[in-house]
Amino acid sequence: MLADAPGSLALLVVFWASWCPPCREETPHLLSLAESPPEGLRVVVFSHDADLKAVESFFEGPPPPELRLRLDVGEKVAREYGVEQLPTSILVVEGQLVARFPGPRDWDSRAMRRLLERLTRERATRATGSAD
Repeated sequence: MLADAPGSLALLVVFWASWCPPCREETPHLLSLAESPPEGLRVVVFSHDADLKAVESFFEGPPPPELRLRLDVGEKVAREYGVEQLPTSILVVEGQLVARFPGPRDWDSRAMRRLLERLTRERATRATGSAD
């Protein structure tokens, strides 16, 4: 499911759609995070849109590459993660689900960035068995 995702310590997997008002509201914050993420974090967006044309219409062109957007055809990946609402974001660190964030978030806020950094660092430390 995430086999073709970019190599990274942590992935913020976001389930999103261009027709979803809370998703649209969240997009600028998500894009800002994706453009300048905490160390080791990458954003991957799975869109529930029926086709790429709807996404391109929303972004007024191709989706920003930093979002690593892909269509979730048949919502297969969303079902595998138990996603029931949009947007839903899931933090995966070292292949393990660490946190679930239902609903829109201000991803670029200082508090959210600190939380993502802490969750990423704590899980990575446990996975390697090292301490700070």
